[in-house]
Amino acid sequence: MLHRRTLLMAGLATLAAPGNAHANSVSQQIDIGATVAGACGMGNPDDEIIELGDLTDPDGTLKGDLTSASASGSTIIPDAWCNTPHKLTMEATPMTLQAPPAYAQPSYMARKVTYWARLKNWSPMGAISLRPHGGSDQSENEFNSALAAQSGGLTLEISQLETLNQSNNEVSNLMLEVGDYKGTVTITLATNP
Repeated sequence: MLHRRTLLMAGLATLAAPGNAHANSVSQQIDIGATVAGACGMGNPDDEIIELGDLTDPDGTLKGDLTSASASGSTIIPDAWCNTPHKLTMEATPMTLQAPPAYAQPSYMARKVTYWARLKNWSPMGAISLRPHGGSDQSENEFNSALAAQSGGLTLEISQLETLNQSNNEVSNLMLEVGDYKGTVTITLATNP
């Protein structure tokens, strides 16, 4: 009889064990967890070269329409976004004569051209601008929240060209030496650590 009573007590203990609910309705909550890493993304520009054409008027100086505040050239960079606080850096170099002649630069001529590079549709505060004079000038802006480019994507506009003398100072009406001129604008989005 003792053996049967032990078995009965063991069976009742099993039914009363924690975690084994018995009722007409039972439920358990299961949590689901995941993470999202901080990241930024940017598509390829519509045009990888902003072609401004011939820079000069018949007198050899910069064309008047290139020196105006109206955009001389632009490109759109689609799908730009950051899901976290981040930095936007724009780095630019002046347009420089690619194969300068061996002789010294005459004082009345230019081998470098600066411009305004304006990046639009990112910041609610307005355009981010940079005017390069040296080897590589940059503008860095920090944003404390996630952002994405406004409709149409980031827009890079180039305007207000001006010739630079040997000391990288802007001097109007310098003649440009013949050849190909090239500058660069690099736009970087990076998460803040």
